[in-house]
Amino acid sequence: MSLPNPNTPLAYLPPTLATQFEVSRYIYAVTLGAYVWDIVINLGNDYKLLFRYKVYFPTVIYYLSRLFTLSYILTSFIFQVASVPNCQALQISLGICMALSQSTTAMLFLLRVLAVWHGNKIASGVFIFLWVTVAIASATVPFGIQGIHIGPTQQCINSQVADYIESTLIMGLINDSAIVAAISYRILRNCAIEDSFGVRVRTFMGGGSIPQLSRALLKGGQHYYLIAVCGNIVMLVLLKDPSVPAVYHGMSSIPVVALINAMACIVFRSIKFGHISADGTTHFRSTDQSRTYLNKPSGSTLPLHVRSTCPQDGDVYTRNTNGTEIKVTQVVELDAEYERDDASLPKTAI
Repeated sequence: MSLPNPNTPLAYLPPTLATQFEVSRYIYAVTLGAYVWDIVINLGNDYKLLFRYKVYFPTVIYYLSRLFTLSYILTSFIFQVASVPNCQALQISLGICMALSQSTTAMLFLLRVLAVWHGNKIASGVFIFLWVTVAIASATVPFGIQGIHIGPTQQCINSQVADYIESTLIMGLINDSAIVAAISYRILRNCAIEDSFGVRVRTFMGGGSIPQLSRALLKGGQHYYLIAVCGNIVMLVLLKDPSVPAVYHGMSSIPVVALINAMACIVFRSIKFGHISADGTTHFRSTDQSRTYLNKPSGSTLPLHVRSTCPQDGDVYTRNTNGTEIKVTQVVELDAEYERDDASLPKTAI
């Protein structure tokens, strides 16, 4: 029996596998197009980060994460659609790109949570340890995947994904979830009018302050991190579900890695441009309507805002403590990790 078209790689695969392989090609193409589009629409922002702001370590990590993520998506797409002389060499290359992408994206998460928990050595140590475990787990990816040619053609297909690759996904999920929980707790602590565990729990469960809490979480960029966590969960479920074809196991990592990186980069840009404060508190508009300032305590300011920094309606923030009304109209102090570079921004408190 002769093949209908021996020059077509899909002719050497069973019909079901050929269909799955073709679907994976479409997914890779869509992911590549979406990620390139995300880069294109943010070229202006990336230009400002590079040439109008001082380039510190977090900015370098931001650009590296974008580069490695794009490299991972591109090499994966080439693996699926192009004629490749050495499939295993390309497979190792894309595995390295994936490991670097996950490590640098996790570093963006780490820098964010370290800024929020600045000064807490225990929290810093825990999250640094989690990042190291993510980096180590990611480093196993190039050794756990194999690729072969489809029949006598130069087209490639995955032939093996080692079981220990799951550790990369599990550690990524644990790390991202812990960071989301830690930042949310910090925002929750700031939202509670009274500083007690019971009040924080009631606030989190919706007891009276849920509108303020919801706005604080949204303004803190938590919804982007939650999307990243959901992406990790979806990828892990697809990998563990025996009813999901093996071809789709590797395929799911491409869009999820792209999504997680895009979400982390959105938060980073928002922090750099002052839309989100680096330390987890919200920002308030001063009486000078031309400029917005970050709400972070400094040594020369009243410590009142440390207990409650949830967004309130209006242009100023007012609290009544011990029967005395105190109005805070301007509080300015910038986190060193995400310091803004506008020289005209006064670092004073009024």
